[in-house]
Amino acid sequence: LEDVLCFNTVRNMLGFTGTYRGKRISVMGSGMGIPSMGLYAFELYNFCGVDAIIRIGSAGGLAEETKLRDVVIAMGASTNSAYAAQYGFPGQLTPLADYGMLKDAVAAAAGGETTFEVGQVCTSPQHYHTQPDATHPILAI
Repeated sequence: LEDVLCFNTVRNMLGFTGTYRGKRISVMGSGMGIPSMGLYAFELYNFCGVDAIIRIGSAGGLAEETKLRDVVIAMGASTNSAYAAQYGFPGQLTPLADYGMLKDAVAAAAGGETTFEVGQVCTSPQHYHTQPDATHPILAI
């Protein structure tokens, strides 16, 4: 980034805005897990004037074809977390990616040397399962 300005220091989750290839963008950590991401996304949309968020993070995977450092572009994100229940939505909601952003991400990845997959992901509040035989996908393509 060029012409960098720190716009956030709340909870020591630093956020920076600058220009990249002539476009104004901001970067910021999102914490770990759904509650952290929910908190920071709410604040970014409601207090910082953010138009769109692209989350980049790490994941584990159970699909044998998914290897360490593979890139997965998520079309939708399922969860076994009860986080969304606070909003009173009657049923299960699997948020989907904005099609325009998804299409642009796929085009950008296809134009490079990165191997990637496009698919469904599942996120969970458990990072390490105490039941080794439990089916608990963190990432499934």
